[in-house]
Amino acid sequence: MRWLTLALMMVALPARADRNDLTLERLIGPPGVPGAFNDPNGNIPLQSSFRSLMSELGAVMAPKFLAPSDTLGYSGFHFSFDSSFTSISNKADYWRKGVRDVSSSFLPTVTVMARKGVWAPVPSFELGVGGSYLVDSSIFALIAYAKFAILEGFHGKPMPSIALRAAVSRLLGTAQADLTVVSTDLSLSKSFGLGGTLKIDPYVGANLLVMIVRSQVIDTTPYVDAFRQNPTSSIDLNSNTTFPDQDPILRWRLFTGLRMVYSILAITAEFAYTFCNDSALDCQRDNPNKLTDRSDGQATLSISGGLIF
Repeated sequence: MRWLTLALMMVALPARADRNDLTLERLIGPPGVPGAFNDPNGNIPLQSSFRSLMSELGAVMAPKFLAPSDTLGYSGFHFSFDSSFTSISNKADYWRKGVRDVSSSFLPTVTVMARKGVWAPVPSFELGVGGSYLVDSSIFALIAYAKFAILEGFHGKPMPSIALRAAVSRLLGTAQADLTVVSTDLSLSKSFGLGGTLKIDPYVGANLLVMIVRSQVIDTTPYVDAFRQNPTSSIDLNSNTTFPDQDPILRWRLFTGLRMVYSILAITAEFAYTFCNDSALDCQRDNPNKLTDRSDGQATLSISGGLIF
């Protein structure tokens, strides 16, 4: 047992933060200076920066649609690997301070999803689960959804398939904030056959994102160890804080995409646009006397490849 412990110690890598990890301590004060931070409680500009950052991060990690309105059928199964790129306001102060080193105006995510058609509780029902990872970070999200097709299967008639979907994404991998994104959408699609071997499904839809954000305890001096100093007098012990709870963030998103199926191979391309905040009359309005979401509109391009059985 001792040799195993020694081997693990020798190969263990030092803990490090990736460039897209949250650094909320930099939003509220100089890094590494004990006691030198601004208390977010009652500080409206600081709370607006936190809200704006989490709003744009929520759009990055929100569930993607990447499927037509038709369900898979009660015996159908779809496994996919997805890649997405979402624009962010990387020049804004809340990104420059709140994330370690954001150099690009697009954040990439990779997602693995498993979808299954089921008969219960009603016909035309589909469930999905998966996980999404924010590249160059320790942040990931668990995703689940349920889709109900109000109308589907009339492919030979001039009527679209229509579906409702509810999804949830839960952010993990960061100790500084909790973020849950609840998504509801309505979509329309139409299936076409090409040459008897290729099926094409264009789709469009509208989506409401509800983001529930909660701050966790933020250590404003993460590189200062109070126990290496005098534990009874170290100012580092009084350098923890939290952002106060905020109302849910509401944002609207439109999406359109195209899925192509050949045999069991499915390729999907999707474009989505998440509109700017709903808590200010104009995008990017900064009111120091009112808590606002300064997030900008965000575009997302997604590509999915998978197998349908």
